[in-house]
Amino acid sequence: MKNINTLKNQVRLFFRKPLAKPAQAAFYLLCPILAFYLLEFLTHNPFADIHLALHMFNWFMYFLFYTCCFFLIGHMSAAFSLASFLVLAVGLINYFTLQFRGSPLLPWDVGSIATAVSVAGNQSFQITIPLAIIIAAFGALILLSLHCNLRIRASKRRLGAAAGTVMLTAILAFGLQTDAMAQTLDIYEMPFTQGYTYRQNGFLVSYLMNTKYLSVERPVSYDISALEETVAAADELFTGFIQDPLGSQAPGKDSQASAAVSSENGEFSAAGQTKKPNVIVIMNEAFSDLSVLGDLQTNKDYLPFYRSLTENTVSGTAFVSVLGGNTANSEFEFLTGDSMAFLPVGSIPYQQYIKQEIPSLVNVLSDQGYRTVAMHPYYASGWNREEVYDYLGFDEKYFLDDFQGAQRFRQYVSDWGMYQKIISLFEQKEEGQPLFLFGVTMQNHSGYSKEYDNFSNDVHVLEREYQNADTYLSLIAQSDRAYERLIRYFSQVEEPTVIVMFGDHQPTSLENQFFSDLLGKDPQLLSLEETAQRYQTPFKIWANYEIAEESDVKISVNYLSTLLMRLSGLKLSDYQDYLWNLYETLPVITANFFMDAGGTLFGYEDETIYQEQLDSYSSLQYNHLFDDRNRLMEIFILPNDEE
Repeated sequence: MKNINTLKNQVRLFFRKPLAKPAQAAFYLLCPILAFYLLEFLTHNPFADIHLALHMFNWFMYFLFYTCCFFLIGHMSAAFSLASFLVLAVGLINYFTLQFRGSPLLPWDVGSIATAVSVAGNQSFQITIPLAIIIAAFGALILLSLHCNLRIRASKRRLGAAAGTVMLTAILAFGLQTDAMAQTLDIYEMPFTQGYTYRQNGFLVSYLMNTKYLSVERPVSYDISALEETVAAADELFTGFIQDPLGSQAPGKDSQASAAVSSENGEFSAAGQTKKPNVIVIMNEAFSDLSVLGDLQTNKDYLPFYRSLTENTVSGTAFVSVLGGNTANSEFEFLTGDSMAFLPVGSIPYQQYIKQEIPSLVNVLSDQGYRTVAMHPYYASGWNREEVYDYLGFDEKYFLDDFQGAQRFRQYVSDWGMYQKIISLFEQKEEGQPLFLFGVTMQNHSGYSKEYDNFSNDVHVLEREYQNADTYLSLIAQSDRAYERLIRYFSQVEEPTVIVMFGDHQPTSLENQFFSDLLGKDPQLLSLEETAQRYQTPFKIWANYEIAEESDVKISVNYLSTLLMRLSGLKLSDYQDYLWNLYETLPVITANFFMDAGGTLFGYEDETIYQEQLDSYSSLQYNHLFDDRNRLMEIFILPNDEE
């Protein structure tokens, strides 16, 4: 007992004994610098990536942060312990964000916390040896902080000094957004490659620089009159093309011609039907065919039905703006016709910009008598969908609480569980009223490392063991089976029905080695053409009536709903006419690159002959999303004389 008490006294004395004053002064200077390096080492080697000027700037910014905490709290031990803990917390969030999403923590991710937390339970948080060492090093900083007894007792002086520190920090943060400081510090700025940007500049500098993208500036070329003329010119091209739902003919086409598409000339014509078709859109979570990345050998085909379904289909590649996450952005592009290309990199329109009613595909279909339904078998709060679906004009919306008893794989409602709900709503709908249903699945959401009693892998990658990849591909195989059941059901339905399915993005939270092996190189070292392969998913439009088949269509998701409307023989808004005209020149426009009709890829830093088209699109989108006082409503919804 005496030995235990002696040990307790020694421990108590150890924690109470302060460092010598010179040691505390040295620690005051060194602790912020060490915290900077520890945070950076979580994701990369800062000595290999960051040049000296930015090292020094980062030191000073961290020093200001620690000093501000000291001024606010007044006691160095508490202030530096708290500051080090906060740096560690932010560093870990950034580390796991990179692991699961493939991109670093961005300023607007703060609004996504609720969504991230809701899916975090299915992720595998692995503590590697390097990660454990860094966490332990932060623990050592906190422990040393407890031995610092420097104090500032005058509260007014402390608060005044804290205010001054905050102002200086704000000035420097604002300066980072200016060309002068960016050039002086030789800051690397390429929003498209955020992961690389964070490595070159350091986390804090890159994060602060990105705050300038929180607001969207009016395009330099923005002119209301010019926009009206641009859209009117596009509308002239298509006047009279489709007058009656599924019953009209294109000029020069046989009246019995079925809906057809040519990936070369972009010409479509409507099928000979007399009723407006039911339109069902499935945006399938992480649905993709990874064989587009390389030679993927598996024990069996994971998409047998999808590949075999060619009759009455139009299919090809849908290019998206996101990878591994931010599902809502693909959703946004499809439902609005707008593009993430003209919004801040990493932003989420559902959370940042859609705060009131805006015209959308939903309104255009509502004006043509459709009952409009949105469906997502997960929490309504995710990406703020519960509010946004109202702003987009949906009549009804269904979320996780509406799927009691539905089949689940892992902890998510399966695709078939959602499709059963679709079938139920179809069977209950008013006879003769066309249905538009937009459903976002959840089955294939990451992560893929955990084992569950209600799901087992039946697809395996050959030659090497990739547990996560096997799980992902097995889930995709289940998606294929559910899709087959859905198609077979509606193939027996008398009412004309069109079903669209496309993936929102490819996955990223598989083994890094798997992607390196599949791509044949480090995923961080891809060319623009190779990068484009990571931003494509399959799409298929199928009808339960006769249409001409077409494959290998290349299109970005912002155009996909317009393609759907044309194939269904429905009336288009002027904006959709404009988009279709633009599609014929630039069939792919994403946040990361664009492609012309000849298949040539361009980055947005490239000088091209297409700047005028991009500027017009950007201006129209700005009018649609942000200029509510001058919004050209007649462009985005059906004109009164066409309702």
